[in-house]
Amino acid sequence: MLGKHSPWCAGRALLIGAVLAWSAPSAMAAAASWKGQTQEAKISSDAEVKLSIMGYSEPDKAKAVVTHYQQYIANHNVEEFEKFLQQQETKGYLFTNEAVGYSVKYVWQSEDKLNKRMVLLVWPALLTRNPYLWKYQYQRAQPFTVVEVKLAGDEAVLTTSLDMPVEVNAQGQLQLHDTGKGSVFARLKDDTPYYLKN
Repeated sequence: MLGKHSPWCAGRALLIGAVLAWSAPSAMAAAASWKGQTQEAKISSDAEVKLSIMGYSEPDKAKAVVTHYQQYIANHNVEEFEKFLQQQETKGYLFTNEAVGYSVKYVWQSEDKLNKRMVLLVWPALLTRNPYLWKYQYQRAQPFTVVEVKLAGDEAVLTTSLDMPVEVNAQGQLQLHDTGKGSVFARLKDDTPYYLKN
């Protein structure tokens, strides 16, 4: 019997959520998914990564995330910031071969056509669901990971704050510092169902 937390149920819930986000008039049209591999896994059978985005963060909610992030940097109150992140609307999921995925709590996409990218904040921190799957154990206190997704055609290349510092840009958005210098976490290909594409 399938439990309420089975992969099948989780996948079905994600698909329904993506369809609703795509079809709702108030939501930004951003329903999309990618699938590929990471080099962080100890063995290749654990290397699959999936990313699904159901919509972008609304401006007021995005601003709240940045404000609370800055407060967290100032006071280092992990519990307070983690409690805030838990309360934020989930805008997508990042799945590895761990039993449970990571929730996207903040996402924006660049309008620059020459440097098309998305920046996500995922909770909890990447590679913490099952640390034994991974080549490296990242000893970081942050309860989150910022992920930058560089988009080129149907390809998506992910770099993360696992090995890069986070900053707030001139537009008041979270991003990675010196984004081109971080190591690649995963390389993905567009896996969006045809009925969700424009």
